Amino acid sequence: MNADVFSDITETERAWIEAQTALGYQLVSEYSPSDAHNQLCPQALDRAWTSWLAKDIDDAECINQVINGIGTCFGILLVNTGVFEWTIATDDFGTDLAVRALPERGDVVVFPANFVSKRWERKESAFLADGYRSILKYVENLKKEWDESGK
Repeated sequence: MNADVFSDITETERAWIEAQTALGYQLVSEYSPSDAHNQLCPQALDRAWTSWLAKDIDDAECINQVINGIGTCFGILLVNTGVFEWTIATDDFGTDLAVRALPERGDVVVFPANFVSKRWERKESAFLADGYRSILKYVENLKKEWDESGK
């Protein structure tokens, strides 16, 4: 297996992220109206996702849009912590938009849309807030290990 390669995102990719984020906010407004005017948080994404999932929509284009919108907002939340940054990650499986923490010190990589897509396949709900906490805790622990090892 080859090492992952990371690239900066382009302006086109940045524009796509902005468009998907806007869609994510729209989904929160539509499927979790009580969260529409609040600051975006993982719990709001969970509520919107769960409400949307209950609609049992089978239109592939719609499903893909929702996965990208919710996934990108999840990525935005991780980036907004100041720990992650957007990147293009290339590995043996292909190239995709990701968020990355601890570059060169652990390379914690999350593929936000894929994170959501896998849960859609299982029709899983209420996973974003727990995933968010778990990911940040993992990064915190890894950083602590690195710091204590003096590397």
